[in-house]
Amino acid sequence: MGKEYYDILGVSEDASQDEIKKAYRKKAKKYHPDSNSDTADEDKFKKINKAYDVLSDEDKRKKYDQFGKQGVEGHADRGQRRAASNFQDIFEQIFGGGGFGGGRRRKKQKGKDLKIHTTISLEEAYTGVEKTFEVSRKKECQECNGSGAENGNTSQCSECRGRGKVREVQRTPLGRAETVTECSRCEGTGKIPDQKCSECNGKGVKEQEETVTVEVPEGVKDGQRLRVRDKGNAVRNGRNGDLYVYVNIEEHPELERKDEDLFTTVKVGVGDLTLGKTVEIDHPDSKIEFDIPEGTQPNQVLRLKGKGMPSRSRRKSHGDLYIKIDLEIPEDISDEDEEVFEKFRKEPGSEKTFFESVKDFIN
Repeated sequence: MGKEYYDILGVSEDASQDEIKKAYRKKAKKYHPDSNSDTADEDKFKKINKAYDVLSDEDKRKKYDQFGKQGVEGHADRGQRRAASNFQDIFEQIFGGGGFGGGRRRKKQKGKDLKIHTTISLEEAYTGVEKTFEVSRKKECQECNGSGAENGNTSQCSECRGRGKVREVQRTPLGRAETVTECSRCEGTGKIPDQKCSECNGKGVKEQEETVTVEVPEGVKDGQRLRVRDKGNAVRNGRNGDLYVYVNIEEHPELERKDEDLFTTVKVGVGDLTLGKTVEIDHPDSKIEFDIPEGTQPNQVLRLKGKGMPSRSRRKSHGDLYIKIDLEIPEDISDEDEEVFEKFRKEPGSEKTFFESVKDFIN
């Protein structure tokens, strides 16, 4: 009933396992997405893998011949992920670990990352700030321009004959396997120093001081890590590491921060709560004024929308500023003040609160 998988691999229905394997290798090499050729086709490659997964297994093949795709659909789906890793192993053995792009290649070595700490104020975290640091890091040696050779004099590497790569051929159950790796002696440069550079001892890099400027963005949080690419240590014939800046934010004497929101407390007197008052409070941008409405109750929390910290997750957005109203009760009062306060005690049966009584008295 099933012919599609045979057509995909280009073999007859009575093909032997050896013929199926050879057909698969030929097709897979042609359509592999890493082959860097005009015939590379990921969709076709997946179909080829699925067909081979079924036809290379005698039990699955019998079910496919008898019932078609329906007989092996579940098996093929379950085996696809498992087969994929096996196929990759086969390709690495036959064609080299780097797919079809020239064999296994060693990743470029990366220099060590560096980290520094900086402390900023809440005001600087609100607006953003530019910070400058003196960083000691390994940079390309200026004396040898990173070659590691005294006066830049080098000779061809005898290990790789100047190619920077070495080839190895091994025999595997599936045939000859050729791998291409970076030459470890010359680190892929193809050249060996005639004499090591006296300035960097042949390493091609040297510890140097550098001034690094970092833009600390607005809304940065305490403990946040900022990444500055390529400002870590350098390595010969490799890529630079990165510099990580850890930001600490000083405590503010009046404001407390939680995510993008700010919190503060304002102490006012009885008359201020009763009649209302305009007060001035600290803010990271500048001092701001806001009105306490008349009749505000002690411990009530007022919100000023959009007066919090800038949001890093939502553009052009700010958190809110929450203001807790704290009633300030004098510890010592005069006899005259005591008499006044006695008048405002809530009388039995009266529905008026103390603050309402104060307001009526003043008016």
